Amino acid sequence: MGDPRQDLHQGTFVFGAPMGLAGWIAMGLGLLMLLIAVPTFIMAGTLVDAPPPGEVPVVADPGGEQPDDAPTVLREGRQGDEGHWVRTTAMTTSRYAEATCTTNEEGEESWSLYVVNQRSTFELPNGDTLVLTDPSAPHGYPKPGCSDYTVQAGENVELLVFINHETGEEEVLGVGVRGEQAHRPIGRMTAFTTSFAMLAIASLVLMGSTSPPGARMLKKLQREHDPHQRLHQDQEGLRYAVAPEWEGDQHDWVFDPPGVEVWNRAMPYAADNPEALLPEHPNNLGKLHLATFTMYSVWGFGFVAAVTMLGIYSDRAYGPIGRFILQGGLALFSGLVFWASWGRWKRLHSIIDTPTSPVRSVAVGMAEVVGEVRPAASGSMRVTVGTQTVPGSSTAITALTSGVAKAAIKSMTGQHLQQHTVDGVVAYKWLQEVWETRGSGDEKVTKWWHEAEDKGSTPFLIHDGTGGLYVDPATWLDRSWAAATQGKGSRMASLFGGGRSTFNFGPAIFDWQVGNIVSVGSVTGINRPRRWTMHCLRIGDPVYALGKVQPRPSAALAAEGLDGSVPCSNLMMTGEDDIGVSASMHRGTELSVMCAVRSTTEAIITPALMVIAAVLPILM
Repeated sequence: MGDPRQDLHQGTFVFGAPMGLAGWIAMGLGLLMLLIAVPTFIMAGTLVDAPPPGEVPVVADPGGEQPDDAPTVLREGRQGDEGHWVRTTAMTTSRYAEATCTTNEEGEESWSLYVVNQRSTFELPNGDTLVLTDPSAPHGYPKPGCSDYTVQAGENVELLVFINHETGEEEVLGVGVRGEQAHRPIGRMTAFTTSFAMLAIASLVLMGSTSPPGARMLKKLQREHDPHQRLHQDQEGLRYAVAPEWEGDQHDWVFDPPGVEVWNRAMPYAADNPEALLPEHPNNLGKLHLATFTMYSVWGFGFVAAVTMLGIYSDRAYGPIGRFILQGGLALFSGLVFWASWGRWKRLHSIIDTPTSPVRSVAVGMAEVVGEVRPAASGSMRVTVGTQTVPGSSTAITALTSGVAKAAIKSMTGQHLQQHTVDGVVAYKWLQEVWETRGSGDEKVTKWWHEAEDKGSTPFLIHDGTGGLYVDPATWLDRSWAAATQGKGSRMASLFGGGRSTFNFGPAIFDWQVGNIVSVGSVTGINRPRRWTMHCLRIGDPVYALGKVQPRPSAALAAEGLDGSVPCSNLMMTGEDDIGVSASMHRGTELSVMCAVRSTTEAIITPALMVIAAVLPILM
């Protein structure tokens, strides 16, 4: 096989390409937003620095001396020129604009204003005139009821005027009619803020699409190996399991364990023959050297830069209240990212940093073991996935060999019974859903609805080549099931790092669907589409367990005819916590956990900088 550790070392940086179609779509959306943000930022430099109209003084003659309180463009203004702002009152010299109102089916009003003369002129009190050079300039106008009106000649209007210090030109960049205040155009601050906000959102999307440094390496290694067939043990003995075809996933073996021919079938708790730790045991793999940085850090620093610039420009663009709302939202979201990242990093590192004990030398107390699932004396289970009554029929599934039952399932679902049966299972949970419409009127919702679920387990052995340890998975599974069925608030806390599941099956092993969601049957309610999702742990699977090791009851040892000659046969592991240590079990070895972990720099420092960048502008 060669040294399995040779492919498990990386440099300082890897790209962290997305995993799966959803990841690539997210990256595409993020890059598209980035491409929009950059031109917006460049365009912002060509705009005037438009202040809020309420901060601009009202003057009779815009061409007079600059008032002391007139806002001055301190940075480069329109096309690089500097100037100042004033408001003035003028009179229209001809029919100026038409305001129209329309109403949609929901009764919502929609207003629009059309400037009739593309080169409208306004007469000032001193007889001078100003020209509206841009008919798309923002307008303030009243919206009385839903009644159209026309702004005629001789009506007073308010003008927002930019006085260009380089050319002396007086530019009308905002208008207010019929007593309304003139509106300001999209200014540099607003455009800058928009570009930075878009950059911040794009950075978050791109961060989410970037995979951990070891994820693609793990996928590459698993793509190079085919999953071996799982086993099933019942009264007839050990044989290959009957189950739907499975192509493997990131929680499967990367380096296959020895075959069943090396198992000590007569003494299942004893070491294999020859005795050797499994190739994928942490003591064989050694310490992974994963990259410190991926594009996750690059996008994270982009978010920090964008939020920092938002703190500079948002006050001028949106005012103190707008700035507080914007920065407060970013600070809250950054805090949630940090909380989730910290919780995940802490949980995964508690696994990685805990020494893994070979089973032959495991001691009483909290311990971590990694190995292969092998059958205990009770064997493994055959699980029938789905309800005990054929959906839409009163025909019960009571006899696995019944031709009537098979025919009923065939007619109702289009599948034979054996497609719902999985052998070799030691722990499982399945979910059955139905596609239908529920509710009435505007409350109708058509989607996949929960219809049934089940879980179960049986004891098994974790064997790492040096010995087997008796494990009762129910002590982990029952706690996880309670967490899975808790209220929405508790599930949200778990999502963001405040809670955890003690038993992780990983992705679904099998899932299948019967019926088409766009078929006539799905619309009429006849033979409604259904789908099933099966998560399970099977004989031959890799498994990681962190739990409490304790002596087995003497009655249990006697029931199996054990004489204590193999020390580890006298012990058992349960999913009990200890002070500062939380029990957990998952399908897969430590390798799959290690490859899902980001470096401390990416998991802690980058999110912490995001929080600081978002909070500081609020405090200043």
